[in-house]
Amino acid sequence: MRADLAAAINWFNALDRVRAHLLVLAAAAICLCVLSYATGWPQGPRPAELEAQAAVVLAQGASVPRMAVLPTPAPRDMDSLVREIQRQLIRVGCYHGEVSGRWSAQSRLAMQAFTEQVNAKLPVDRPDQILLRLIEGHQGRACGARPPLSLVREGRLPAQGGKAD
Repeated sequence: MRADLAAAINWFNALDRVRAHLLVLAAAAICLCVLSYATGWPQGPRPAELEAQAAVVLAQGASVPRMAVLPTPAPRDMDSLVREIQRQLIRVGCYHGEVSGRWSAQSRLAMQAFTEQVNAKLPVDRPDQILLRLIEGHQGRACGARPPLSLVREGRLPAQGGKAD
């Protein structure tokens, strides 16, 4: 009986030590969060700093007749993201609808056609920054006059001017 009581006491003591360690770790995490919030760390460049960098890039490139390509700021809300993806899909020739800000079936099909043309395997069921950056990085047209054959075979797009092989 005494051995059982001693074992139970040892178990509770070990449990108390574990709890004490967890409390110390939680307090350290809270302190780190408070300090990072108070100091603003980690923080990316502010929009004003980005504009200043863009002005410096343009000023440095003024004597050189090359065109400076500045990164566009990422859209913050979903509607803006979808509108920008739709604009870029129009630019590369894969989307022929209106820039509505809705991720419709037509937008998904255009994005799927683009990813097929550039040989990328990405999910297109929801818009995201990766899809936008992929399209922005593409130069020229990606989609031609004919839709991708895989979409025509699946019956998701009509064949234009003839049947698919």
